[in-house]
Amino acid sequence: MKLIHRHRFDAELARVSAMLEDEDFARVRAEAMGSAVLDIDVDRRSSGALVVCLKASVPASSIPAEFRSFIGTDLAITYTEAWEPLGETDRVGTFAVDVAGAPGHVAGAIGITADGSGTEILAAGDVISNVPLVGAMIEKAVGGAVEKAMAAEMAAADAWLAG
Repeated sequence: MKLIHRHRFDAELARVSAMLEDEDFARVRAEAMGSAVLDIDVDRRSSGALVVCLKASVPASSIPAEFRSFIGTDLAITYTEAWEPLGETDRVGTFAVDVAGAPGHVAGAIGITADGSGTEILAAGDVISNVPLVGAMIEKAVGGAVEKAMAAEMAAADAWLAG
């Protein structure tokens, strides 16, 4: 299943990029998505590249009941973003969502781009489930949960930038 999420921030590119590097924001974004944060690692490389890794526990209630037997009561999630150095007009990278013990994953490209006085973020990727017969239904359920989580994360980011 294809996943595309686009959002515009009312803040310049450098400020949005700095927010994405902030460990306190990493905690806020995970909590906004309904996660209990287990670990946060923000690795700033000397080249300007950045890797953000969030490990969290999410209640299985975030996905439809008919698919919970595949994963158990809580979801152990690892969310990773790998960003290239900030450029003059953009910053690009990749993202991945892995759920321990789940038959599939989410991965794709992510980028922030200067847009006048604001910044646009675009995440595009694929939700993949390797379960015969019901894989497409699982992908749809997971995709819906990821889209809901991204919307909550963007609302938290807007509040962070406004504060």
